[in-house]
Amino acid sequence: MTQTRPKALVVDDDAIMREMAADVLAADYEVLQAMDGQDGWEKAQAFKPDLVVSDLMMPRMHGYELCARLKADPALKTAKVIITSTKSFATDKAQAAAAGADAYVTKPFEPDALLSKAAELLSGKAPAAAAPRPEPPPASAAAPAQPPAAAAPVPDYAQFWGTRGSCPTPGPATVRYGGNTACVELRIGGEVLIFDCGTGIRGLGFSLAGEFKGRPLSGHIFVGHTHWDHIQGFPFFVPLFNPANNFSIYNVHGAHGSLEEIFKGSMAADYFPIPLNSLGAKLKFIEMTGAVRIGKTTVSFMHLNHPGVAIGFRVDCGGRSVAYISDHETFARLNGDTDVARRQDAELARFYGGCDLLIREAQYTDEEYAPRKGWGHSTFSDVVDSAVTAGVKRLAFIHHDPDHNDETMDKLVEYCRARAAGRLDCFAAMEGRRVDF
Repeated sequence: MTQTRPKALVVDDDAIMREMAADVLAADYEVLQAMDGQDGWEKAQAFKPDLVVSDLMMPRMHGYELCARLKADPALKTAKVIITSTKSFATDKAQAAAAGADAYVTKPFEPDALLSKAAELLSGKAPAAAAPRPEPPPASAAAPAQPPAAAAPVPDYAQFWGTRGSCPTPGPATVRYGGNTACVELRIGGEVLIFDCGTGIRGLGFSLAGEFKGRPLSGHIFVGHTHWDHIQGFPFFVPLFNPANNFSIYNVHGAHGSLEEIFKGSMAADYFPIPLNSLGAKLKFIEMTGAVRIGKTTVSFMHLNHPGVAIGFRVDCGGRSVAYISDHETFARLNGDTDVARRQDAELARFYGGCDLLIREAQYTDEEYAPRKGWGHSTFSDVVDSAVTAGVKRLAFIHHDPDHNDETMDKLVEYCRARAAGRLDCFAAMEGRRVDF
C-alpha cells in the first residue's frame, strides 16, 4: 500500500529561492509553490499543507500576516510554518515567533538544514514556540484603484521638512541640515503626498494650513515603517484637526496587527492626551498589497531590510519618478557577499532605477557601521554605489545620524560627491530645502 506523502507549500516571491526550496523538499513531500503571500494564502486553503515554508518580505501579503492567518484558521492551524528570510535581525525572529512561526531559517541555507528542520517539526520533537500567538488579523485592504488618467503635467517639487534619523537633534550644531525627524513633502500630479511623519511634519502642517486657509485639503501620508522617529510628529500635524480635511495613511499590515491599531496605540492615553478618534479630519488607513493609483500618480512599494516591517516607495507620474527609501541595511553588508544578497541588492536598485530623484537613508561611514552592523541602516558608500548602478539622476541622502553635526555633514557630502565622481548629482537633504522638477 502506497503511503501518502506529507504536503509542503513553498511561498517566496524570489523564483530562484522558491524553486530551490521546492526541489529540496520534493523527495519527501508533495510540493506546491506560491509566488507571494496572497497566492500562498489562497493556495493553502485548497491544498491543506502539513508544512509551509515562507519568505518574510513579499508583495501583497508579507510572511508575518500569512503565518498569523494560517495559525488562526481551524483547518490550517496544525500546519508547521518555517520562515526563511535574509533578514537576520533578532527583532524579526521574535516577531515571526509571535505571529506563530514554528521555526526561522536564515537565507542562504544548506538544503540539509531545511530538511532536518522540517522533519523535526513534523515529527513533533521540536520545542514549542515561546512567543504567544496573536489574534487573527483582518484582511489587508488594497487602495481603491482609480481609472487611468490623461497624461500628467511634470511633477512640481519635493521639500524636506525633517531630515534626521533615530531621534530629534535640535540645537546650534544642526541648524543647516536640520534636527527634526523624517518627513518629505512631494507635490506631483496635483496631489499632496507626504512621506513619513516624524517631527518634521509639524512644520509642514503649519505650511499647508497657511496655504489652504481653511479650504478642504486631501492628502496622502506614506509611512515607511512605524518606529518612533517616523510617526512621532503625527499628532502635531495641524491639518488633522480640521474636519474639512481628508487624509489617507498608507503602509502594509503590521507584524502583529492593523496599521490603524498601531496609530491608535501610539496615541493611547498613557502616551498622548488626545486619542486618534478625536482628530477632526477624516482618516482612512490603507494597507497596501500592491501599487496604488492616486489621480495621475502611481505609488508602488518594496520591502526593505530593517528590523520589523519596513517598506520603501516609488512614485511615477507623467514620465517622472521619485523614490523614497528609508531605513535599509544593504543585504551584502549584513549577510556577506553571497549570490542571494547580491540578487536582493540588485532588486532594490532596479526598483528605483532611472529615478529623477532618489531620497535614500544613509547613516554611517564604513568605520561607524562596523560596531552597528545589524541595526538596519546603510553606509554612504553603499548608497552612492547603488544609486550610480541604478542610473538615478539625483541622490538626496537623508535620515542623518544624531551624532552628525553640520560640520560632519559637510565632510560627508564632499566624500559622496568624490565617490560619485560626476556620475550623478548627490547632496544631503537640508531641512526646508525644496527641489524643483
